[in-house]
Amino acid sequence: MPERASRRREAVVLALAIAWVLVLGGAQATVSGRLVVVPWLALGPLAASLVLTWRRTAVVAVLSVLAVALLSLRVGDPFLWAGAIRILGSAALAGFAVFGASVRAQREQRIRAVTEIATVAQTAIQHPVPTLVAGLALASRYVSASADALVGGDLYDVVATEQGVRVIVGDVRGKGLPAVHTAAAVLSAFRHTAPLPAARLDDVARAVEQAVLARLGPEDFVTAVFCDVHPDGRLDVVLCGHPSPLRLTAGCAPVAVGEHRSPPLGLGLDVRVETATLGEGERLLLFTDGLVEARSSDGEFFDLTSQLSLLAPREPVTPQSLETDLDRLLGAVRGHVGGVVGDDLALLLLQHVPAPGAGRR
Repeated sequence: MPERASRRREAVVLALAIAWVLVLGGAQATVSGRLVVVPWLALGPLAASLVLTWRRTAVVAVLSVLAVALLSLRVGDPFLWAGAIRILGSAALAGFAVFGASVRAQREQRIRAVTEIATVAQTAIQHPVPTLVAGLALASRYVSASADALVGGDLYDVVATEQGVRVIVGDVRGKGLPAVHTAAAVLSAFRHTAPLPAARLDDVARAVEQAVLARLGPEDFVTAVFCDVHPDGRLDVVLCGHPSPLRLTAGCAPVAVGEHRSPPLGLGLDVRVETATLGEGERLLLFTDGLVEARSSDGEFFDLTSQLSLLAPREPVTPQSLETDLDRLLGAVRGHVGGVVGDDLALLLLQHVPAPGAGRR
């Protein structure tokens, strides 16, 4: 689809540039006297060079020079050198336009190559969450505040363990490349520690902090929430300066899971494992503060509580239904902020999938 739109845009620009040369040349041909459109004819190839390839720009350039030559012959200057200078000047501008189009195309090709490499690297840092893990349906969304990046300082990941599913959602203080490096270190430490059979949830939090301490500055830290979701519905939570996950039940107000907030990673943990239950037909929403701190143009924060009805559990429980509901929530956020988020935003929504034949006799 983007390639088709690009080809359509190039076709329109080419048609407009040719029409510009033909209309100006024709208008000058119908009016006798001094040539006044010659400088304006150069705008055709110059404008084409901003969008078109050098070959297509050359087509417009040749037409422009031919138009100048024909108009000069028609006027019949008493001094041949005047017409020659006029044609040479037009040819120089046309050649400059073709050269500019070639340089621009080469630069765009290099940028595309670098962008593809960066996309692969960023995807390796924040790889997609599977839609089904150990009886859990999951949906995730990541919105970077930077238009040139897929990921920033927010992070999430899901790892299957012997006890169920282990989840992390975090937010690195700061933005830019340093925040991405720190987020990569957090995810690497989590992926290494989370699957270990003997690692308790609080042990995982401490191990992740130890792994990133060396790269954190005096004022740097990482807020995070660690969750264990067990097959029987038991939910273990460790909060490290992060917003509490929300348990969502149809027809009921959302319930925050976890109250004890340890300092963030890097500021000296005081972790405590808190336990709750994720019942059948209930959902769990984990998010970063970019969701609740999203502001409208007049400074009003996004009212998450009033919008959680968009995530109310419903039947049937499928990854697609979770994906659809997260898209609706993100649509509400973008509508609130006017289209562009000002901070990185990460969302993770999960729900138990009933076993085949559950509820039947």
